[in-house]
Amino acid sequence: MSPISFSVSRFAMGGIAMFLVMYLQYRTECNNTPGKVAFLPKIKRDHWPRLLFVSVIGATLAPWLGIEGLGLTHGARASLWLALGPAISTGIGYLFRTEKMGNFGYIGVLLAVIGTVILAWDGLRPEQGYWLGDLILIIALALTVIELHAIKPLAREYGSVSIVALRTAIGGSLYILIATPDLIEVTWMSLGLWTWIAILAGGAIGVGVGQWVKVRALKILGPTQVVLYGNMVPIAALVIAWLSIGENPSLMEIISAIFIITGAIFIQVIDNEAGTTSTTPTQKEEDLTFFTETKQEN
Repeated sequence: MSPISFSVSRFAMGGIAMFLVMYLQYRTECNNTPGKVAFLPKIKRDHWPRLLFVSVIGATLAPWLGIEGLGLTHGARASLWLALGPAISTGIGYLFRTEKMGNFGYIGVLLAVIGTVILAWDGLRPEQGYWLGDLILIIALALTVIELHAIKPLAREYGSVSIVALRTAIGGSLYILIATPDLIEVTWMSLGLWTWIAILAGGAIGVGVGQWVKVRALKILGPTQVVLYGNMVPIAALVIAWLSIGENPSLMEIISAIFIITGAIFIQVIDNEAGTTSTTPTQKEEDLTFFTETKQEN
């Protein structure tokens, strides 16, 4: 399969699974709540431009560029680039004065920058040749971070789960339309068992049910614990790629992973525990929810 065919198939399965989970939750609320319960909120007219904007960049362009970049590099390396999200988001928040950083936050950003330089230098080596894939992944990550900041007002107005569902439906429909020529060329009956498992299980569980689980986890575990689990993704990707398909990470990739992940922990956990951010606990949970969800889709 072409990268975009696999990505959009997985994305579609995730969208179906997410709406199925939402419907089951909706039926439960209807049975337990007197009166009429809306399945999806009614979006105000002046909010539609913002919703369309975040849908296109977050559910169309970001996953599209993410899978194309992945096709030019390998999964473990891609997960390292995505682990830079907290540092980039914090930097943007600091520049636009939407967030504040303490000393530990500055240390975390510095560590992430060092890891980025090491990883980029490793990709530029002739025997590696990952520079183009790295560049595309960075652009996809930048779109993800922009969506994170743009979607916050909608989440506060309509709720995080509902707005993510609408954004996924709108952006996903456009994504399927773009991928239609590639989807037509796929010989679906000749795909192997593991390909179908990757599409169905990877999409339904990873993209669909996984998003709902993260939202629930934030309410049960709290942001710090969920962040720590999220920062294990690059490590897990390196180990699984090594065990399953024999991708041996280079020494520079391992060193950059240590810097980037440590930087993320400094920014997301230690600096937040020191009480230096200006956001309320609810806002922190929304930020974390959207970042982990969009990161998972890439």
